Amino acid sequence: MSRGLASFQKYMPTELVRTLVSQGVEARPGGSQQTLTVMFTDVVGFTGIAEDLGDRAVPVLARYLEAVSAAVLNHCGTIDKFIGDGVMAFWGAPMPSERHAVDACAAALECQRLLALQRAEAERCGGTPLRMRVGINTGRMLIGNIGSSERLSYTVIGDPVNVASRLEPLGKIYGVDIIIGEDTRTAAGDSIIVRRLDRVAVYGRMRDFVIYELLGMAEGTSAEIRGWVGSYEAGLAAYEDRNWLEALRLFEAAADCRGGDRPSEILLERCRACLANPPPDDWTPISLRESK
Repeated sequence: MSRGLASFQKYMPTELVRTLVSQGVEARPGGSQQTLTVMFTDVVGFTGIAEDLGDRAVPVLARYLEAVSAAVLNHCGTIDKFIGDGVMAFWGAPMPSERHAVDACAAALECQRLLALQRAEAERCGGTPLRMRVGINTGRMLIGNIGSSERLSYTVIGDPVNVASRLEPLGKIYGVDIIIGEDTRTAAGDSIIVRRLDRVAVYGRMRDFVIYELLGMAEGTSAEIRGWVGSYEAGLAAYEDRNWLEALRLFEAAADCRGGDRPSEILLERCRACLANPPPDDWTPISLRESK
């Protein structure tokens, strides 16, 4: 029985169960609407990596999942589930926290830091270096025991959750590691350093919204980062004002500072297209529609 219980704890988040029991939450379907922050992660190109490694992919994946899990738990998050090589986690429940957006951003940055250490070790030892993308979003979602009377999952569902899952793959388009939604950016406020990437309309959602690249926590961010972010965002302002020549100059400056920058390159292409063929007066700047 002792061995069975010890094994069972690896399948069930025991600390979560203790918290729910202490709050008097019964193990039956039900939930409530709360404002929370949710995160999705995904390993870049893991399908190909798994095909190449075969069963040797299991320890590689385990080390990655351990790093992500540690970062989430270190910053007061709840691991919802592992989805293949991805992780879904949320903040603000079951223990309430006003810092849920800040903690989620800090966890994502720690995930990337820990994975960079693993990557450096893998490159030294001839292992398999991994990269990952992260999507984070904040909003009012349903949290609770979702499922049937026989099998339950303490999880979150709703539009903000769907948006977070759509943000992660957008990192491939923009060449960035962490994308957050505008509600997360608002909730985290001055605690984080970001740059505005684009205005997007994701699959299954009518309203468009702004997305940001998360660059770091405000404390400890270098003046160099703040410098090129200033050039980039000044370029965005010029682009939106239809001052495309000035936007070209500013985006080129930002790209030069970084030694290459995919978001700047995307906007340089848009500026050149606008100069070659000026859009109509009702033009909506920075718009992208993403398929599922």
